[in-house]
Amino acid sequence: MKKYVRNASVTFLARKYLGGRSRLGVSRSHILTLCGIALGVMALITVSSVMNGFRADIRERIIGTLSEMRLSAIDGEPIADYAELEERISAAGFNAAGVVRSELLIKHGEFTAPALVFGIDANKQSELSPVLRHQNERGAVHGIVAGTIDSPEFMEGGVAIGSGLAGELGLYLGDEVQLISPIFNIPSPFGLLPQVQVLEVMAIFAAGMPEYDQSYCYIPLQIAQSFNSYADKVDYIEIRSTDPTRSRAHLKQLQPLFLDYKLEDWSSFDASLYGAIRFEKYLMFIILLFMFIIASFNLTGSLLKTISFKKSELGLLKALGYRDKELKQLFLMQAFMLCTLGIIIGLILSSVLLKIQDQTGLVKLDQAIVLPVQIQISDYLLVIAASYLLTWLSILLPLSRLNKINAVELIRRNT
Repeated sequence: MKKYVRNASVTFLARKYLGGRSRLGVSRSHILTLCGIALGVMALITVSSVMNGFRADIRERIIGTLSEMRLSAIDGEPIADYAELEERISAAGFNAAGVVRSELLIKHGEFTAPALVFGIDANKQSELSPVLRHQNERGAVHGIVAGTIDSPEFMEGGVAIGSGLAGELGLYLGDEVQLISPIFNIPSPFGLLPQVQVLEVMAIFAAGMPEYDQSYCYIPLQIAQSFNSYADKVDYIEIRSTDPTRSRAHLKQLQPLFLDYKLEDWSSFDASLYGAIRFEKYLMFIILLFMFIIASFNLTGSLLKTISFKKSELGLLKALGYRDKELKQLFLMQAFMLCTLGIIIGLILSSVLLKIQDQTGLVKLDQAIVLPVQIQISDYLLVIAASYLLTWLSILLPLSRLNKINAVELIRRNT
């Protein structure tokens, strides 16, 4: 019973020292520390969520154009038995389609531009690549904005062109373009000539990334195979699941089934961009963590000030039988009460800001692109854990001062 009463008194004193005479529950000397903790938590959560949003947005754009996973030969050679591999992948529960990749020149009138041309099976590829689905049906930043590839005309000699490349060459639906191989391998009376194929623009798509829009084209698989002299081969097989966010897990699931082949997920397709986003997230987290550390210095100073002002009371408590352990518990409770209150305020503020941005798109990068946000519970837990850890570290110095309080000397001075 005595221990319970003493613990209750420690809790009471901790709340009293925290609130002082203020009706707000926090004394003026602690307001600055509370604001620092709350702003630090809010900044960490907000920035982490924005970087998560950028990562998810980039992932969606890359997967929407380049698929979720890719299977290719280890030596980089074309795959001959791709039809059998597609069936094995489909049996594992994934969509699959072979692709031929070529670097060609595209010409329209007097204008010529380099292009990255993908030979596809239109019937299969529309299931794998959202960029080849109609944009108005999906409400996404990528997709076909004009025309279609779901027609016999496309299979006979059509081409789907990125919106940036179409604008550069002045192309519209129905225009004819020439695809020119950079390799001179066609014999003629005038020497070797490049292979040329005339195609009709059947679709214009937007990939949501300028580097893709300005260079990517899709043509029928058979035409691409003839350009590369592949007969019945492909460069790689694109793979997509129903949940692209679990691409790493899907990769591990497929690897034992295709040990003789190379399997990659979307993060390796544009590794420099993906790596830069991950690095920026960690860098911003560390920078903002220093702001939180500064707030913890305020907590250290605030507790030292409290101990200095309350030294006579603390000496009296020691004389009444309170041990150093219980006095340390008093200030630990005070610090963690302050930290908990700051965390709660910071979480509420950040959640409200992120919800407003997610629902209204208040902050925009330009007229068409809204600042993306994605809330992850792991970020909340990490910030909360870091907050309590820094709080604990910041009170080590004030707690060490409690050991130097001499109850007998303080009582003698005050009598």
